[in-house]
This record gives sequence, C-alpha cells and structure tokens, in this order.
Amino acid sequence: MAPSTLADAAAPPVLAEETKPAAGLSVSQFILEQLKAWKIERIYGVIGDANLSLLDELGKQNAIRYVACRHEGGAALMASAEAKLTGRTAVCLATSGPGATNTLNGLADASMDRAPVLALSGQVETAKIGTRAKQYVDQQKLHAAVAGKSELVTHADALPELMEQMLVHGLLQGQVTHLSIPKDLYPAKVKGGIKPYSAHLHQPLAAPDNEIAEVAALLASAERPVLFIGRGVKQAAEHVLQLAEKLSAAVVTTLPARPLFPNDHECYAGGLGQAGSEASSVLLAESDLIVMLGATWWPDDYVPTQARIVQIDWNREAIGLGHPLHKGVVGDLGQIVPKLAAAGHLPAKDRSAWRARVRDACAGWKRQIEAEARADGTPIPPQRVMKTIADHVSDQAIITVDTGDHTLWFNRIFQAKAGQDILVSGRWRTLGFALPAAIAAKLSYPDRQVIAIAGDGGVVQTLMEFQTAAELQLPIVLVVLNNRAYAMEQDRMNAAGLNLTGSAIQNPDFAAIAEACGGSGYRASSPAEFEQSLRRALSGSKPALIDVRTAATPVPHAKI
Repeated sequence: MAPSTLADAAAPPVLAEETKPAAGLSVSQFILEQLKAWKIERIYGVIGDANLSLLDELGKQNAIRYVACRHEGGAALMASAEAKLTGRTAVCLATSGPGATNTLNGLADASMDRAPVLALSGQVETAKIGTRAKQYVDQQKLHAAVAGKSELVTHADALPELMEQMLVHGLLQGQVTHLSIPKDLYPAKVKGGIKPYSAHLHQPLAAPDNEIAEVAALLASAERPVLFIGRGVKQAAEHVLQLAEKLSAAVVTTLPARPLFPNDHECYAGGLGQAGSEASSVLLAESDLIVMLGATWWPDDYVPTQARIVQIDWNREAIGLGHPLHKGVVGDLGQIVPKLAAAGHLPAKDRSAWRARVRDACAGWKRQIEAEARADGTPIPPQRVMKTIADHVSDQAIITVDTGDHTLWFNRIFQAKAGQDILVSGRWRTLGFALPAAIAAKLSYPDRQVIAIAGDGGVVQTLMEFQTAAELQLPIVLVVLNNRAYAMEQDRMNAAGLNLTGSAIQNPDFAAIAEACGGSGYRASSPAEFEQSLRRALSGSKPALIDVRTAATPVPHAKI
C-alpha cells in the first residue's frame, strides 16, 4: 500500500460526513419506544401541564401501562417498591415545579435502598429555563441529593444518548436517575435510534477462585461462625442453607431477607437491632467469624468488636461501611455461595459445642416470642396482630411494611415462609411506604396475595392512594394498627422522661374512608374480630382496609 500523503491526511475522517439516522419519532414517542425496548411495563405518575404530550402518547399505545396516582410522592414510592421487588428499572412521571418536588420522598427511598428508578419530569419551555417563569426550579440541583444522574434535555437529538445513560447507569449502579424534559421539546423529531437492552448488562460479576478459596479457608477454621444475610442472597438461598448446616452456623437476617432462610430452622437466630432478636445479639457477640452475604445494613449499637467480619457483595462501595472489615470480596453471590457450600473441608472442625449453643439460644428466643404472640386482650396486643397475619397469609404472599412501631413488632414476631417477599423502606424509613408499595407489588405480580401493614401515624401520608387501588380493582389488604399515637416516638419520649407533645393522634374513621374510596372497610377490637376480618378481606375481590384497635405496648429496649 502506498504511503499516506499530506493530502490524504487532510481528508475528512471516515464517516465524518455521515449524519445520525432520523428515527422519525417525536421526543414523546422516542421516550416510550426506548422504555419499551427495556421491557418497562408501567409508568406511575400524576398529570400536569408539563407532561401532557407524553401522556397523550401513552394513551395511544398498550405496551406500557400508565398508573394514575393521587400524589407524586406515592407514584415515586410505587416505582421504588417495584424496582426493589423485581430488580428491574421502574419509572415515575411528574410535571414541573411542585410535581417534581413531590417525587423527592419516594426517590430518596429508592436511592437509599439502591433501587433503579428512572424519574421523568416535565420542565418549563426551553426559552424560560433560568427565568422567573411559573413552576420553574432548577431540577438538577433539586435532584442532586437523591439521583446518581440528573440531566436536562436541551435538544431532541441529545435524547438517545441521555436515555441510554440513564437506563444503564441506574440499573448497573442501583441508583435513581432523572431526566427533565422542557414541554416545548415533546413534539420535536429525534435523530438517533432506539438502544435495546444488552445481555452483557446482566452478566454476573465473577470473583477470582483464589478469593473464594481464602473465604472458604476462613470458614473452615472458624469455631463459632455466623452468617448475616440480606436480600442480595435471593438467588442463592438454597446454598445459604447448605452452607449454614455444614458450618453449624447461626443465621441472622435483615428484615427483607427473612423469607430467604427457614424461620423455623434450629440455626435461625432472627433479625438484627432493636426490631430483631436477643438471640442474634448474643450469638454475634460470641462469634469468632461473621460472614455478611448480600447485607449492607448494620446498626451501630449492634456491631460486635471481637469477631472477624468477611463481607461478600456485588456492590464494592457497600463493603466495609459501618463496621470493621477483615476481608471483602466483590462478586455475584449466585456464583460464590454455591462454591463455598461445595467446599468439602468445611464440616471437618468439631463445632458440636457451638451448634448446641446456637440451638439453645434460638430455641429460647422462639419460646419467648411464641409466648408474646399469644397475648390476648382488647385493644389487641400488636404481637398478636403479627402472629395472626403470619398464620393466615399465603406462602407466596408479598408483605409490605410501613415505618413505625409496628415495624419493630413485625420483625420480632412474624415468621416468614420461603416463597414470600417482604418490602420495607429500609434506610430512608419514610412514613406511608406500605400502601403504594402494595399497589406496585400487585401490579407486578397480579396472581400473588399482597398485604400491607401500616400504623395510624404513617398510613395517612399516602392513604388516598387507596382510591388508586380501588380504581385499578386491586384486591390488596391494608391492615392499619390504630393505637392513636406515634407509638415509636411516644415510647422513646417516655423512656427519656420527655414531654409527650405531638405524639397523640386523633384518627379519622379509616374503614369509612376505605368504603368512600370504593373498597371494603373493616373494624376489629379483639383478636377474634381481627381474625374474622382478615379472612374476609383476604378472600375479597376489591381492596380492603382493616382498622385494628391495638394496644400501645412498648417494644422492648425502647430508647431515644
């Protein structure tokens, strides 16, 4: 080949004169087509002046369902819950100004629990960006605290790259992403093509064999091992059980991970923290090796100081946060845990004394909570409420739990089953999570039973979404523990000798509100009434609310 000349070097690069192909789609159409390519099934939102064009296109197609919510905060919580439950990207929609600001609570919930949510919000016209126009706010600054990426679409041709960035970044990093779309851009035509979901995005992250072998050696040498598991082990739950039995290890779970290990197993020590079990605290304090599998939450007061801690997680940023760390391993638990469970030398050490210790501690704890769960009386003890729910919900139920005093009682008493899922507002701990989460869960898995558990202080935050459930004809069940107080705060104020200002609540008739919204309403003041109401609600064909008059029983260890 002849050498290049100066004339050749001056020629335009190959493809320099090419232009991006026109998709022939408007901005509104392109957004929906790109979401379809990623198998997005729903958009949760509230209508507003700056998203009308997108809603117009949504109404012309059937692939993506629009869920009309009563409040943007509820819409964002629904998206967060769907992402937590399915592991896939979920989408919410708001208008400019107050619509966008209303989503922040739900987006913060998703952000704190690493749920991939894409938030779309309308914005004022491009010519009014930065001015004193009505409903203008710098949405990128607004979302900076909760979104891993937030961008303003300033030209239609930027949309393909921005959509791809948002979807890929959100899914891979487990983060909230956000796009602001000026309302005058919706009709503009887009140059560029739809980017399909690529298989490499879900290829597992493989840890080196020598790293796995080193963890196996640590396990083999441990005399008093504990496995602390989170929802990240969902795809390896069977192998976690095998590993625990080979090691005679105690098993402690986060609240969402309760269904991932048999709650009646002799090695199951319950949850962690104030809402957990005394047995877990004792066994963690006596352990010489704690292996964290897919768990990232550890309350400061319950971190032992004597044990070596090994943490395995796909998210390298979460390893070692909030606790000492002996060794961290980054990788897919679905690959790592089976290899650990298959290691042949794990049972070689005599751990009979530790097995007996674990068995005795766990058995003693189970006797204690079984006695608590039999508590009787009117109003109903909250322990009895949780036991009744556990006894009557399906083995495949999805249980959404709000934030409050009842959350502690739930984690203390509820005995989960292997096919169930538990959804909570983990780190953000917002009031009002349970009802929107239940709606999203039922839409995602219409054949599964869905029950929401909320306190009277929290349920009012999102109660009007019950009307959303009624319009959608979703037979979910909402149990409201009505003790006429912000009980968690009241108990802590009592424990600290504080004035109880603000802790008492004058409640409306929750059952009447449910009926006014088009659902069924029940009231229960005794264990027998609650059991009867729960049976009827679970067998009904429309959303039901049970107003349960509960005793204000303080959770053990309450402190400010």
